[in-house]
Amino acid sequence: MFKKIFGFLFTVVISLAAALFWPAAVCHADGILIVDYPPDIPPVRRVVREVPPPSVKFHKVNVEINEQASKTSIDQIFINEFNQELEGTYIFPVPENATVSDFAMFIDGKRQSAELMDKDKARGIYEDIVRRRQDPALLEYMGSNMFKARVYPIPANGEKRIQLEYQEVLKQDSAITRYVYPLNTEKFSSKPLQTVSVLVTVKSKNKIKNVYSPSHKVDIKRVSDNEVKVSFEDSNLKPDKDFVLYYTFSENPIGVNVITHKPKNEDGYFMLMLAPEVNTEKAEKTPKNICFVLDTSGSMSGAKLKQSQNALKFCLNNLYLEDKFNIVNFSTEARMFENKLMPADKGNIEKALNYVDEIKAIGGTNINEAMLKAINFDYDTNKPSFIVFLTDGLPTIDVTDVPEILKNIEKANNKKIRIFCFGAGSDLNTTLLDRLSSENHGAVDYVAEDEDIEIKISNFYTKIASPVLTDINIDFGKIKTENIYPKTVSDIFKGSQVILTGRYRDGGSTAITVTGNIGGKPHKFSNDAKFPESDDSNNFLPRIWAQRRIGYLLEQIRINGENKELKDEVVQLSKKHGIMTPYTSFLVLEDNAFISTSGRPPVLIDEEKRRSVFKERVSSKMNSSEPGMALSKSDRAAYEQANIFAAPESEKTMSLDSGAGAVGMSRAVKKIQASDTAVDFSKINPESMKYAGAGTFFKRGDEWQISTYDEARHSKNLLTVKFGSPLYFKLMAKYSDAGKYCALGKKVLFEINGKFIRISDTGDEKAELIDKF
Repeated sequence: MFKKIFGFLFTVVISLAAALFWPAAVCHADGILIVDYPPDIPPVRRVVREVPPPSVKFHKVNVEINEQASKTSIDQIFINEFNQELEGTYIFPVPENATVSDFAMFIDGKRQSAELMDKDKARGIYEDIVRRRQDPALLEYMGSNMFKARVYPIPANGEKRIQLEYQEVLKQDSAITRYVYPLNTEKFSSKPLQTVSVLVTVKSKNKIKNVYSPSHKVDIKRVSDNEVKVSFEDSNLKPDKDFVLYYTFSENPIGVNVITHKPKNEDGYFMLMLAPEVNTEKAEKTPKNICFVLDTSGSMSGAKLKQSQNALKFCLNNLYLEDKFNIVNFSTEARMFENKLMPADKGNIEKALNYVDEIKAIGGTNINEAMLKAINFDYDTNKPSFIVFLTDGLPTIDVTDVPEILKNIEKANNKKIRIFCFGAGSDLNTTLLDRLSSENHGAVDYVAEDEDIEIKISNFYTKIASPVLTDINIDFGKIKTENIYPKTVSDIFKGSQVILTGRYRDGGSTAITVTGNIGGKPHKFSNDAKFPESDDSNNFLPRIWAQRRIGYLLEQIRINGENKELKDEVVQLSKKHGIMTPYTSFLVLEDNAFISTSGRPPVLIDEEKRRSVFKERVSSKMNSSEPGMALSKSDRAAYEQANIFAAPESEKTMSLDSGAGAVGMSRAVKKIQASDTAVDFSKINPESMKYAGAGTFFKRGDEWQISTYDEARHSKNLLTVKFGSPLYFKLMAKYSDAGKYCALGKKVLFEINGKFIRISDTGDEKAELIDKF
C-alpha cells in the first residue's frame, strides 16, 4: 500500500450523480478520483505539475425517466498520463433518496467492490479533506451519502474505464418535474474533455407538454405525446454548468405551466411555458394562407439560389389541400406566380414547382415592392396568414430607406399577416429584418455563409405548417405582472412551445387563462398556478429575464435614439447580472489593474468610461518623449476610433438570440475593442466573472465578490469568517447556496438573506455566530 503521508492530489472528474429536490434543493454529485502517489514522488513535483494528474477522455450520460422514476447511467474514461502505475480512491456523493444499482470497474475480468457511506460519515470525510487539502471546491459535495471504490491499477500511460448507474424518484410540483445532472467540472479539470454527452428519454402515460433546459442548448425530439428525447453533446470543453431539465404534464390540448423565483423583500421572477400536443388532429387540418417571398437578385446566384429553390419546393410539397398559397420572387422588379392566392391542389402545386425551377438570379434588390405585393393578396381573415421572406442583401432599388419601408408595410398590413424573415449571408440590414418580423408578429433567423439554407428553411416550415393556436392572449388573474418578454406572444405551432419571462409583485394562487384561435374559432384554456411570496429555487430566472429586458431596452434605443434613463438601466442590469452590452465591457489594463472611480475594481464598466481611460492612456503615449513610448501608426488609428460611439443605422447589429435572449454588441463597439488591442491594454476577460447559485461574482484582486455588494453601504455589517473554521462549516451546513458560493475559492464575499459574509484567511471562528443569520 502506498503511503498517504504525501497527501492527496485531487483531479478532475465529471459529475457522476444527479439530485432533484423540488422546489428548493442542493445538487451534489461530482465524482472525484483521489490518487495515492508513491513515496518516490515528492509533493513538490506534484505542485509544479511535473507529474500530470489524470484527465478525463470522455463522459457520457444516459438518463431514462418513466413518469417520475429516473435511471442515470454514467460512462467515463480516466487517462493516466504519468509513466508509472497509480492507485487511488474513486468517490462521489449520491442524492439522499437515490440508490446505486450498478458499478463496474473491471480488472482482468474481475469486478471491483465498492462501499456506500451515510451522509454524516461522508460529511466528516469531506470536512477533513477540505481542512487538509485547503480545496474549497469540495464543499459542493457536502450533504449527501457517499459512494466509494478503490481504483487499482491505473495503468501507466493508460486508461481506466468506470461505469455507474443510480436510480431516484424525481419530485413533482404543479405538474412540473425537474431533473438535474451536475456537469460543473471546471474547478477540477486539468484538460478539456474530448467528449461530453447527455441523452435524456422521458416517457409517461400522461401527455408531456413543455420541455425546457435553462442551462444548455439541447435538441428536443418529440417522438409522441408520451415520449420525448432530449440530447446535448459537445467536445473539447470543460463543462461549467449543471445540466438542468424541466418537463411538464397536462391532458389539456395546450399545456400551461409556470416556474418562479422570488428573493425576500423583492419582486419575483416567473417563466410561463405554453406547449401543444404533438398529435393534434385539429392542428394538422388547420387551413392557412401563405406567401413565399424570394430574393432573386444577382447576389443569390449559384449554390445559394439552388438551396433556396429546393427549400421552396419542399414547402410547396408539404402544403395541405385546404391551404392557399402564392410566390413572389424579386430582383429589380417583383414577379408573381399568380395574381391571387391559389388553392394548394395537385395541379397548382405542379405549376408552382415548374415556376420555381425557372427562377434566375439577376438584378438589384427591390424589397419594398415585393413585400407590398405579397401583403396585398386576398387573405382570408378566418385563416392564419403567413409571409415567409428570404433575402441576402440590402434594399437597393425603389424605396431604400428602412423607416419608409417599415412604414409602408405597417400601413398595408391591416390584416395582421405574420411575417417570418430569413437573412442569408453577412451583407444584410438586420434592423429591417428584425423590425419587420417583430412588428408583424413573426420571427427572424439568420443563415450564415457556410450554413445550408435548404435545411434551415425546411426545418422552419415544418414547424409553422401546423398552427395550433393563434392570436394568443394571456390573463394572469389576480397576480400583478409587469415587464413580460417577449412583448408579443407568438403563435403556437405543432411541436413548438412559447416561453415568456417577467416579474410579479405579491404572491398568491391564481388561474392563468390563455385564449386564442384554433382553425379560426376562439378557444380558452386555464391552469391553476402558484406565485410564492418567497422562493429560492430556479435561480437562473433573474439572469434570463435580465437578458431579455436588456434586449428590449436596446431595441428601444435603436428605434427611438439614445435615452439616458434607458441607457442607465441597461448599465445597471448589465453589471448586476454580468451581461455584456454595447454600453459595458470587461476591462483589464496592462498591469492587470482595473479602473474604477469608486475606488474598487469592477470588471464591468461603462463603455464611455472605458474609452475615456483608453484615450487618456494613448494620449500620454502620444505626448511622451520617453524611449519606447512613441505611438505607432496602428495606435494612432486606434486613438481616432476611440471617439466612435454610435455607428450609422446600417452598421448596427444589436440583436437578440431567440433562445436565451442574449444581447449582441454593435459593430461600432466591436471596432473600438479590436482597436484597443493595438496598444494591448484592453481585452475581454471572462475568467473575471462567474455565476454561482443565484449570484453573479466578479474577481476583484484575489477575492470573488457578489455583484450586489457595495462597499460604502455594506462594509459596516460585514461578517468575516475564517476559511476552514467551525463557523465556516456550520455556514455550509445551514445554507444550501453557501457551499456553491464558497466553492469559487478560499476568498469569497457573498450574500445570505440580505447580509454579507466574507470568507478569508482570518476572521471569526465561533460557530454560534451563525445563529444571527
